[in-house]
Amino acid sequence: MKIGVDAREIQNGVITGIGRSLANFIKYFSIYEKEHDLFLFSEKKISLDSKNKVTQIHLTHCPVFLWDQVKLPRALKYHKIDMFYSPYYKLPILTEIPIVNQILDLMWLGFPLYKESLGLIGRLYFATFGKKYAEKSVNIITDSEHAKNDIIRFWGISPKKISVIPLGISDRYVPVNNLRLLNEIKKKFDLPEKFILYLGNFKPHKNVGALVKAFKKIETRFQKYHLVLAGPLDENGKAIKQMTMDIGLKDKVKFTDTIREQDFPEALLSLADLFVFPTLYEGFGLPPLEAMACGTPVVASNLTSVPEVIGDAGILVNPLDIGELSSAISYLIENTEKRDLYSKKGLKRARRFREKDTAGKLYEHLISLLEAIK
Repeated sequence: MKIGVDAREIQNGVITGIGRSLANFIKYFSIYEKEHDLFLFSEKKISLDSKNKVTQIHLTHCPVFLWDQVKLPRALKYHKIDMFYSPYYKLPILTEIPIVNQILDLMWLGFPLYKESLGLIGRLYFATFGKKYAEKSVNIITDSEHAKNDIIRFWGISPKKISVIPLGISDRYVPVNNLRLLNEIKKKFDLPEKFILYLGNFKPHKNVGALVKAFKKIETRFQKYHLVLAGPLDENGKAIKQMTMDIGLKDKVKFTDTIREQDFPEALLSLADLFVFPTLYEGFGLPPLEAMACGTPVVASNLTSVPEVIGDAGILVNPLDIGELSSAISYLIENTEKRDLYSKKGLKRARRFREKDTAGKLYEHLISLLEAIK
């Protein structure tokens, strides 16, 4: 039988959360599947590690809505696809083929600031088309119980229709002991000897301003420590940078700009004394898990999906309480034994979320759904 996949998320070689999960699934399918075939629908040729049991179908570029709702349904019918997998919430409405879609979060509905920014038309779109897409699918895959509850809460979808399969972390995220590489990364980003790290973007829901304020409360007590903020210096990043200058932290906060895979993020995480993730909303939350996989102790938000990911392997705090956040950071700085404890617990916890295992779960789930429609 044939499984069709909307593969546009990986057609440009850009690594995103959705793209990484999809690429891992395709690789896993190509290695382990013997009976069924995978058809990738995209606008461009995709570079693949393995091509066994995988066929690429390229549909010429056109406006997104027409591609989704006209070209794609016709192609699915022409190639006699038995089941279609969309790695995001949207899908082709005008097809009778069973569809499985993946919804990693409903942040645009669940985070008040973003919901307001949508405006009336945007909110109506998600309330109508978003819900329609979810109702059309035979199964919805999401990455956390929190995200599942949001899908139920906002769209009234039956819990029985939703399956939770967590995201996975790359095998590259392990403790780095290569002194030459560590020294290269320290030199490249002009890193201080001892530092607290945040790695991610600076969008409002990431709540990085709270981390800056928490660090301000303790920086005179721990003068050897700096704060390193690793993320894109876009409009949001520049606003955070200005904030550090306004409150007198110019010389104690280091900005690296965007960290790419060729920058060895695992080395940066391994160099950090602790990792802080004060987010207000996540569908899953990979960065603290990647830090844990590198043996770096974590202080993280106790909101939305983060507790599911962290478990008891990190310190969870109310990210809206600056005092609580600064106290947790101080506690780990002052207690070497506790840092070592959380480092070990984090390493153990992270092993549950390796890419091969999560790709395997997605593969087994989709094959079971395919077998059920025979």
